[in-house]
Amino acid sequence: MNKTVRWGILGPGKIAHKFASALNHTPGAELVAVASRDAERAQHFANQFKARRAYSDYRQLAEDGEVDIVYVATPHAFHCEHTLLCLEHHKAVLCEKPLALNNEQVSRMINTARKQACFLMEGMWSRCLPFTRKIEALLDEIGPVQFVRADFGFRAPADPASRLFDPALGGGSLLDVGIYPIALATLFLGEPAGIYATGRLAATGADEYCNIQLRYPGGQSASLLSSIGMQTGLTAEIVGTKGRVEVPAPWYKTERFTRYLGFNEGQQEFHFPHDHNGYEYEIREAMRCLQEGLTESPLLPHSFSMQLSRIMDEVRRQCGVVYEAD
Repeated sequence: MNKTVRWGILGPGKIAHKFASALNHTPGAELVAVASRDAERAQHFANQFKARRAYSDYRQLAEDGEVDIVYVATPHAFHCEHTLLCLEHHKAVLCEKPLALNNEQVSRMINTARKQACFLMEGMWSRCLPFTRKIEALLDEIGPVQFVRADFGFRAPADPASRLFDPALGGGSLLDVGIYPIALATLFLGEPAGIYATGRLAATGADEYCNIQLRYPGGQSASLLSSIGMQTGLTAEIVGTKGRVEVPAPWYKTERFTRYLGFNEGQQEFHFPHDHNGYEYEIREAMRCLQEGLTESPLLPHSFSMQLSRIMDEVRRQCGVVYEAD
């Protein structure tokens, strides 16, 4: 592996613009190529973010010998297909969350990565942010976590053709934003023993909101909410036996939080200004793993992605959301 990690971006959408901006501010990273099915769009993105090559075919990017790792940023429904394309061409992959539509696809992607001995990581950027790492470091102070509460909801235009509402694109609140609260609960409490979910479906069949209650073997619990039809408070709380952490809005990308010991005692606020826009941390983690010859990230191991996909499969089942891939 060269000292400089050479990146390709597959799918130049909104999230890819944020990612490429962070990539250009990350020492040791170079954006080599971008691919889109729209040649003009690919070239415009390449010009904007100083990529050397623009492709109108995803296979060309997968075959580019100068690309070390590909960031897959296409709609959810295509994550599996496009990740497998890259892995089968021996490319490391950072795939934007959710890793895939369901657990079966996630299993296939992980098995392929292992067979090819290629790095694969789910692009759950909030997991890599400094605030999350610091809360982990405070667990001894707040005591064993007993309860997690988190919400992520916003009001989107109800456009049946949009990626948020079209089931053919993996639409719905759960996969788009519900994965954030679920990941937070899974990080601090593990995989639940019981999942209880209710929701409301849009006219398209995509979930407009999901109310999720998780129960754990030791009696711990989590209360989570996702929505694309209503604006929620965007806050989170992690409660232990000796204290708690309150994370203000928008919690999933926060630069600060407050720790309390006892009842509003031992109050301390922590601040973590991002170096750029926050995506630099998952970029650094992926690059660190590549430089160390790892095929999965200790921060976001394959087992974590499997847990997330199993939970989301069950939530969708209970809420009545079905994708063609199911």
